[in-house]
Amino acid sequence: MHQPEPNMPMDVTIPFYLSKEEYIFPTTSKAQTETRTSCLRFQPTNLVNQTKAEDGATNMKDTKKAKKHVTFADHKGLALTRGKVFSKFTDPIRIPINIERMLSSKHTLASSEENKLVLDFIQPSSDYLLFRQNLEKNLVSLEHCMLKEKAFAGTIKVKNVSFEKSVTLRVTFNSWRSHSDVGCEYVKDSYPSSYCDTFSFDVPLPTKLRPNENVEFAVCYRVGGVEHWDSNQG
Repeated sequence: MHQPEPNMPMDVTIPFYLSKEEYIFPTTSKAQTETRTSCLRFQPTNLVNQTKAEDGATNMKDTKKAKKHVTFADHKGLALTRGKVFSKFTDPIRIPINIERMLSSKHTLASSEENKLVLDFIQPSSDYLLFRQNLEKNLVSLEHCMLKEKAFAGTIKVKNVSFEKSVTLRVTFNSWRSHSDVGCEYVKDSYPSSYCDTFSFDVPLPTKLRPNENVEFAVCYRVGGVEHWDSNQG
């Protein structure tokens, strides 16, 4: 009995070759060919510089193409100068009455605003902690002050150490060459407190007050035969 000859490795080798198209254009898997594109990207610096250089070269070419010419008027038979003669008005300029009134009212308003009084201090109650400290120390403190059209008004807090008490506002309109005392009125608080009481004042302003003069005042609290002052550390 004839036994077949054993196959050698070279005998079972299957020829494998690439076609011409595949050899020239090698095939790759789909996962390798697909790449993710970003929504935002940075432009390379050399590309930016190259673009600027190309734009600059284009602008230089356009500049070289455009030529400017200057032509004087006398070359075309025209005069180099032109003169105008103005004559004085013989008739007065008539301004409408409504315009005159408007200008006059604006001038009066501007002058009144320049001489308008303003408060030269911060409202004491704006810093409540400091306000309570001053009230505890001096037994009296200005709480609030406001300017009205022809007066200034405000409120004062005093520590309630006794039932009998009085509060007076001492005010001057000529830098303390003279002064006057104005009595303050007791104000019933919406939420009464045994700690302190409230007094109010309303002082009319002089009809003629010099702009260089200051209105100054101090608060005097009399209780138990002793005077306590709030003069803004003055």
